[in-house]
Amino acid sequence: MRSIYLNPAARKWTAAPLSDEGVDSFHKQMPNYRPTDLVRLVDLGAVYLKNEGNRFGMPSFKILGASWGTFRAIVQRIGLPPSSDIETVKAAIGGHGISLYAATDGNHGRAVARMGAIFSVPVEIHVPATMEASTVELIRSEGASIVVSSGNYDDAVLEAYSASKPGGILIQDFAFDDYQDFPQWIVDGYRTMMREIDQQLRPDLVIAPVGVGSFAQAVVSHYRQPGGTTAVMTVEPDTAACLWKSLKRGQLTTEQTTPTIMAGLECGTPSSIAWPILKAGVEASVTVSDFESHEASLYLESVGISAGPCGAAPLAALRRLTAADKAALGLNENSVVVLLCSERNREYTVPLSVSSDDPIILTQTLVQINSANPLGVTGPSAIAPYIAAWLEHRDIESHWIKRRPSVGVQAHIDMVTLYDRLSSEIADSNSRSADMKGVAAVMVALANRKLAGLYWCEET
Repeated sequence: MRSIYLNPAARKWTAAPLSDEGVDSFHKQMPNYRPTDLVRLVDLGAVYLKNEGNRFGMPSFKILGASWGTFRAIVQRIGLPPSSDIETVKAAIGGHGISLYAATDGNHGRAVARMGAIFSVPVEIHVPATMEASTVELIRSEGASIVVSSGNYDDAVLEAYSASKPGGILIQDFAFDDYQDFPQWIVDGYRTMMREIDQQLRPDLVIAPVGVGSFAQAVVSHYRQPGGTTAVMTVEPDTAACLWKSLKRGQLTTEQTTPTIMAGLECGTPSSIAWPILKAGVEASVTVSDFESHEASLYLESVGISAGPCGAAPLAALRRLTAADKAALGLNENSVVVLLCSERNREYTVPLSVSSDDPIILTQTLVQINSANPLGVTGPSAIAPYIAAWLEHRDIESHWIKRRPSVGVQAHIDMVTLYDRLSSEIADSNSRSADMKGVAAVMVALANRKLAGLYWCEET
């Protein structure tokens, strides 16, 4: 697995002073407001989980930022002060021709759509091409119009930005170029969560999931105030590790992503206003596989907590810390750790493990992947993202070149056989197993070269 990124200097860094412009009082006006639960995971010691699975009746924390960001954008447009109450704004908004736009991997778009319904303004949400149909329908159920991008999340952001001009308002937590104020308002909205935690305990370590980094920006800015002693660790998917890779390289970078069940974290570029704060204030950064996140979700379900893959990622991150990692972070059996669980459970495809380096087990796994092209769809096989995930889990950089669909209709990638294509039996007569033996051998060879410190760049 990837090594942990450590930044001991973060302990001595302090964030700029924060201003309170009435975020808490605004959130208390929202329908169904109440502080979310802070649950102790009894069999894990002093580990607590901030459960954002029911925030204002929504399944994610995203409504905290989207609500305040939308409110601030609207009052700015219609000329009211930020201290205005929601009912005053609703009464004054008519005739201003306001329409809202956003791009999303899921929860942010649904939250913006909900705010559009509250303020009775139209909303257009741009979504990546790979978004689950069930997630699209949840956003549409809030009254939003949906535009499906031909690309990934980053592409959808740019398309939403273009669509919002002229006259519309883009509500996005991703800062770029001169688009800075709106993302900062969203970040400010997230801070309500940390203030709720403050009323109950003072953690030694907080673990936050990262997509574009705006939420983590809020976490770091809050806990690294003067006198603060809480360390912040971030977690990302192996296959969408834009922050981890930026931290390792010491500069903001854009990374190619591969689909992950942690869809809300599948982002390729950190927010420009988040990056300097995360670079200075994040003490540790890790990445986890889809399967590790899935296992963490199952554990939380077993103790009565509904958590989706993004919400379970902080627990997966905590589980992968070694004794040396914990020592480096100053953790012991008495340390208080808070996991920021960002979403409740949802539909997703159960992933395969990428942990094994055993050629036989790896071959059996590859053989069972259904890499058929759906009828009428031209796309890469399912094997390619698995191989990319397996490589990225070992910090072997991969580049997935999407050139053409595989040969045949409803057939496995460039493979014709009279035997069961999904059989895990490794036999001389099974040509698919034979082909996958070769693929597994190459993958294991790459991993061994990585361990030996030899450079190799592999295209998948």
